[in-house]
Amino acid sequence: AEVFSAALTAPTGDLHLEVRGVGPIKLPVSQAQARQLCVLGRPARYGRGEQTLLDRDVRDTWEIPKSRVKIDKRRWNETLQPVLERLGRKLGLTSGRALRAELHSMLVYGPGQFFLEHQDSEKDDGMVASLVVGLPATFKGGALEVRHGGQTATYQGSKKALSFVAFYSDCRHQVRPVASGYRVVLTYNLLLREAAAGSTVDPDAELVENLAGCLEEHFACSG
Repeated sequence: AEVFSAALTAPTGDLHLEVRGVGPIKLPVSQAQARQLCVLGRPARYGRGEQTLLDRDVRDTWEIPKSRVKIDKRRWNETLQPVLERLGRKLGLTSGRALRAELHSMLVYGPGQFFLEHQDSEKDDGMVASLVVGLPATFKGGALEVRHGGQTATYQGSKKALSFVAFYSDCRHQVRPVASGYRVVLTYNLLLREAAAGSTVDPDAELVENLAGCLEEHFACSG
């Protein structure tokens, strides 16, 4: 079977997340904090071709403006980078190719909220996949379904751990309606990081380079 999506879970210890107007987000996310996030949020838009649309019959979820979201990146990378490496391997990336994650949005799905089946619009030329990081919380429904080539993979969140789901950009996917509670996620664009000699390296990518170790040397020679 073709691999088009991959999932992992990880402990919450390295994710220090604050939202301006709410404060530090305690994990698992409480119903009270989730409701505060909803109040702060705005109805999420979605892309169709070149357009950005707002239609709550297609996408009904709250988006927290990225400018309000503060993550301690140094700590977070200690979990995120090894997870990205493992997800890359699961998705069949060849040795030496590394994924880089760029935060796209923070979303909250309350009772009855959903996102109909769609395909992510590519927000960057280098974008190859999407990553959904589910924050632990108690909710029912809200499953993420990813489809490709007649196959469907279904992912539920976790009550206690962070859940990571990565899928290629050509996949169609949807979020089933939440029956009760709140589903809170961080979404990321996944880009392929070029490891060629002379490329500029951002601080996040440096951590990946350490993890990639001797592959980098090989890649620099061939680049």
